[in-house]
Amino acid sequence: MNIATLVRMTEVVGIYARISEDPLQQEKGVTRQLEDGRALAQSRGWTVRDEWVDNDLSALRGGPRPAYQALIEAAERGEITRIVAYGMARLWRNRRERADGIERLSKARVSIALVKGNDLDLTSAAGRVVAGLLGEFDTMESEIKGERVARAALQRAEEGRANGAVAYGWRRIYERDANGRVLSFKDEIDEDSAAIVREIVDRLLARESLNAITADLNARDVPTPYGDGRSWRTSSVRKLALRLSNIARRKRDGEDFGPAAWPPIVDQDKHDQVVALLTDPSRVQTRGGARQHLLTFGIGRCGKCGSQLRVSHRWVNSRRKELGKKPLYVCDSTASCVGRRQEWVDDLVERVVVRRLQEPDARDLLTRDDSAAKAAREHAAGIRARLDAAAVDYADGVLDREQLRRISEKLSPELQKAEREALRLVVGMPSDLVAGMVGPQAEERWKQLNVLQRRALLEAMGVTVTIIPSRGGPGFKPESVDIHFEPDDESEPDAIRNMPAEALDVHS
Repeated sequence: MNIATLVRMTEVVGIYARISEDPLQQEKGVTRQLEDGRALAQSRGWTVRDEWVDNDLSALRGGPRPAYQALIEAAERGEITRIVAYGMARLWRNRRERADGIERLSKARVSIALVKGNDLDLTSAAGRVVAGLLGEFDTMESEIKGERVARAALQRAEEGRANGAVAYGWRRIYERDANGRVLSFKDEIDEDSAAIVREIVDRLLARESLNAITADLNARDVPTPYGDGRSWRTSSVRKLALRLSNIARRKRDGEDFGPAAWPPIVDQDKHDQVVALLTDPSRVQTRGGARQHLLTFGIGRCGKCGSQLRVSHRWVNSRRKELGKKPLYVCDSTASCVGRRQEWVDDLVERVVVRRLQEPDARDLLTRDDSAAKAAREHAAGIRARLDAAAVDYADGVLDREQLRRISEKLSPELQKAEREALRLVVGMPSDLVAGMVGPQAEERWKQLNVLQRRALLEAMGVTVTIIPSRGGPGFKPESVDIHFEPDDESEPDAIRNMPAEALDVHS
């Protein structure tokens, strides 16, 4: 037995296989690579220590590749003397990862054998240089492909066409040649799924919670955007309601890129309102369930320190009779200036509000003056139109890319500012929700609202409730609860608000 044969017999190799995309998880690509790697090892008389596989994982972006990391660690522990791979690109596409891998394998004195390529001795300077040069060509190939894909995506964005699969709410119509090859496509409204998107927006504007809407969609077995049998989630419902595509606007890199080639499925005004509602900072910061109470988070205030109210469950008693834990509205400050039974305060507020809604002039409280919001939206639309016109001029060759860039850099910040102002000014309730609230039927209509809708109605009416510190003693003192309507409503509401407890049938 000569020395060369002895060396081959002492080689213990690890086979590595990887493929970037395998959406169906059939693993056919990596299976072929493993078969070819085993054949090479057998022809050389090498012993295969183990096989490592990363399926459906890219090596260009430098993301985690668990099997690759395990392979390198095995090499550093001395468990293998050589790595067998189909090609250099299966091991590395990313420059930083390649340099790190070559350095680590060099120190471990582990070399590489390629099914489609030569052996690379990483223990020598020449071998490391060759590995680096070959790897650069692989990286260049990936980057050039990435540039082509990015340019095609930019062109689609400039044309307002969709990038990727058809979105929920539309269906895709393909234009084909005589041989069946796709020439182009357009997206048109799919009425069934578009109706679900509109329903979600309308129900959110009617102040139904994301949880309630999500549960109802699942209970009705409404198909999800995923199309794979998964259930609706609150995050997917929220995402659908906020999409720019709903109003036929194209999004790119997280920003409004311009008009889309597909038709809108949601009105602009409704979109602005639902975006304002769902992106309200106070809504995001609300702790679990805070908005499930009528007067918390802004509507109710402490009459001593001005802090907001929160609900706390505390032990209470009445005339030495233990009642157990009851929910109380308390001051949100550490001082705990005030505290009142939640059910009593809510009952008083509801009775006062219903009585106010039964007055003939109560409609004035629900009249929305959103002229400022409309003006802000029109201003934003004007800026969008200028950006859209510039994009058309660029497509027609009237402007070059540098001119388009300068126009976009100037107008985009103005557009963002105008859109923020438009969203900030959107207030009030949908007209169909408040229709019929004023008049004799106000009490019946109030009972039909959930707590979020009742809160929204109080906000639309400008109601603030202040709990004033009072002397101790049994019973509830309605005069310690001040209910105020904005704008100032000095006549009848004051009389209603200051009625004695007996007149409002309040607990005592």
